[in-house]
Amino acid sequence: MKKAFTLIELIFVIVIIGVLSAVAIPKFSHLSSNSKIAAELATASTIQSAIDDVHSDWVISEDGFTWGNNKNQNDVNSTTGYPKKLGDCNSSSTSFNWILKSSSTLESEWTCKDNNDGTFNYKGPASQSNSGVKNSPVGKPDASKHWDYNSSNGTFSLQND
Repeated sequence: MKKAFTLIELIFVIVIIGVLSAVAIPKFSHLSSNSKIAAELATASTIQSAIDDVHSDWVISEDGFTWGNNKNQNDVNSTTGYPKKLGDCNSSSTSFNWILKSSSTLESEWTCKDNNDGTFNYKGPASQSNSGVKNSPVGKPDASKHWDYNSSNGTFSLQND
């Protein structure tokens, strides 16, 4: 009666585990990239909804109105009704603090650059140059792309660098 595995049986099991690992590891290697892309797309969608919400309030208001975090009609483009900017780009606060009620978690994940012409460039977790996604599918954020906010037409769109 046998009480232990033979060396050949052990090697065979190790080879099977190695083959399964070789198949499984590539499936899990993109999880981090996919989560960064999904988080950035979800945030971008939320931001566009907030922009549209401010614009809708501006359209239906006959007089002064307040929106976001204590912003008023002076903080919107007077001809289009879109926010002049989404937050304080050049300060220590979050770049979306004008339109999002609680944006503190985005502070470390997103950066902002004011182009001083009514447009702003944003980079999120997938589009950061140092920690972003290397290559993503077409239309998805990666390290070679950024988000543009145009205050004249209220668009928050993904652009190539």
